[in-house]
Amino acid sequence: MISQYGIYVAPVGMVIDGKHYRDQIDITAAEFLDMSGKLTKQPSTTAANPGDFLAIFRELGKSTKDIVCILVSRALSATQESAYQAKRMIRSEIPDLNVEIFDSKTSIGALGFIVLEAARAAQQGKSREEVLKVARDMSLRVVYLATVDSLKYLINIGRAPKNATSVGELLQVKPVIGFIDDTGLLEIVARVRGRGKAVSKILDLVEEYADTRLPLHANVHYTHDPAQAEQLKQSLVSRYKCSEVYVTQFSPVMIGAVGPLVGLSFYS
Repeated sequence: MISQYGIYVAPVGMVIDGKHYRDQIDITAAEFLDMSGKLTKQPSTTAANPGDFLAIFRELGKSTKDIVCILVSRALSATQESAYQAKRMIRSEIPDLNVEIFDSKTSIGALGFIVLEAARAAQQGKSREEVLKVARDMSLRVVYLATVDSLKYLINIGRAPKNATSVGELLQVKPVIGFIDDTGLLEIVARVRGRGKAVSKILDLVEEYADTRLPLHANVHYTHDPAQAEQLKQSLVSRYKCSEVYVTQFSPVMIGAVGPLVGLSFYS
């Protein structure tokens, strides 16, 4: 779909045992999972760098004067600062290039849906302002929910919800986390005993955050267990009217950041 809609991706990064990897370029999810069992220290994550944004802006500047750059929540990453640096640098090279940087205030598949709908609008010949309007509208509609085996991964990289605690893990209480409003921050939405009940809770919460009288657009996410993701997909489509449903594995950086997870991004 990235190819189909002409979407450009600036890769975030991860550092494993002192070596830097670009997400999905220098390392795949399968490669990371293969090495993760041997790691003694959780990898650190890095923002997309200005050089990658600059290269993208230069390439796009050959064929357009308008760029809409939709990025992960500013509250979670320095990626937007990198994009702004590249925007300042490109001005001297292509003065009439318009680069609009948009804070999605979300991440994961929720960010993906914003990008996808904006790209569809652009492919239909919509103007820069019309594409931005689509992005703004989508940012108010998309929701991401997930259940993780442990919050320790997010705590270690400083991205855990402010009300996170590891005490519940001792009691097998699984948190349902997500992006559910415009703060741009992860929140704990619910706490449920056991992973199975946590997945069921995610399905229940769809009705709270989407108008299920309308067709549902959904993306099921997983890190380690594709069978569990497929089960969540089947439960979703049997319960709700869906117009498009994807199943996607997290990228290496995201797997390293959250640990074992199954989740769902959606909107109606």
